[in-house]
Amino acid sequence: MSLEINTIHNQFYIILGRYIKAHINDTDDASDVLQEVFIKINENLGSLTDEGKLKSWIFTITRNSIIDYYRKDSNHKKSELTDCMMQKIMHETDFDTSESLDCCLIKFIERLPEDYRDIIMDSEIHGIKQKDLTEKYSLAYPSIRSRVQRGRSKLKEMLLDCCSIELDRRGNIMNVTSKKSCSGGKC
Repeated sequence: MSLEINTIHNQFYIILGRYIKAHINDTDDASDVLQEVFIKINENLGSLTDEGKLKSWIFTITRNSIIDYYRKDSNHKKSELTDCMMQKIMHETDFDTSESLDCCLIKFIERLPEDYRDIIMDSEIHGIKQKDLTEKYSLAYPSIRSRVQRGRSKLKEMLLDCCSIELDRRGNIMNVTSKKSCSGGKC
C-alpha cells in the first residue's frame, strides 16, 4: 500500500480537527483526541487493505475516539454527553460536506507567497494564537496581524478564482467544485 502518514495528515488534519471540535467543547481535550486519532491511524495503517476505504476507516477511528473520550471515568465529561449526543455520534456515517474544500485548502496555502504561507499555516491550520507567533517570527504583533489578514485575503481570492463554492442559506458549505479555468489544479 502506498499510503503515507504525512499525506494522510495533510489531507485530513483540518477535517478531523473540525469534526472533533464540533463534538468536544474543550479545545485542549479536542487537540488531545486529534493527536490520539493520528497515533491510531499511524499504528494501524498497515491493517487497511483497501485504499478506497481510507476515508471511512479514518472516520470510524475518529468517531470511536470521541466516544472513548466521553466514556473515560470523568463525571464532568459524562454530564456533557447526553444519550441523544451519543446516539448522534454513533449513527454518523461521514464527515461534513465542506470536506472537499478542507482537503484542498492546504494546497492553496502552500501556494501563498512565502511572507504569508507559514504564518497562515500556523495560525489557521495549527491554531497558534497570533500573539504567540510574534516570538516565533520575531515580528511585532501588528505585523503578524497584518500578514494574517493579507494572507487570508489572498487565500480567499485564490479559492474563489479556482473553486465554485455553493452555500446554504446559513452560510454552510454545501458543495465545492473546481472551475474549468483553474490553473492550480482540482479542488
